[in-house]
Amino acid sequence: MPKFGLSDEQRHGVINALNSVLADENLLYIKLRNYHWNVVGPQFLSLHELFEKQYKKIQKLADTVAERARAHGGQAIGTMEEFMELTRLEEKRDDYPNARGMIFNLVQDHETMVRNLREDARICAEVYKDVATEDLFIGLMQEHEEMAWMLRSFIEGEGVQTTSTAETKVSVS
Repeated sequence: MPKFGLSDEQRHGVINALNSVLADENLLYIKLRNYHWNVVGPQFLSLHELFEKQYKKIQKLADTVAERARAHGGQAIGTMEEFMELTRLEEKRDDYPNARGMIFNLVQDHETMVRNLREDARICAEVYKDVATEDLFIGLMQEHEEMAWMLRSFIEGEGVQTTSTAETKVSVS
């Protein structure tokens, strides 16, 4: 077991937080791949490339999170069943929104990631006394804030019509 100055209880708490983030990153990665493959419309190429850029970035972020869990002596989760059990993001079966709906869903996911990471960082610092993982989570927050901004900027000033079952119109400005 690693001797980082954390108790086993603290390490296990950090590992659990890391695995929750890992589940979120992987769900968002899969959603971006899905949207990358299935986007259509006049902005196809721009969105296809933007989604690819984001899923490649998230793939690297997820790898960093998984390696940190291993460095703490834990297991990095790696199955879809585990990801779905631990994720805090929303996934809908058979939901293939239009391009604006895709952007709206991704903005929501990135913003959810930021909120969750903020709380995870606080808990890692205050409860588990692991400021290094707090720092990692702060860095991840910054990455997701930037990705959300890129997506919001793509549709700034426009209403976003989702094609999900809710069929709600949301302004993203």
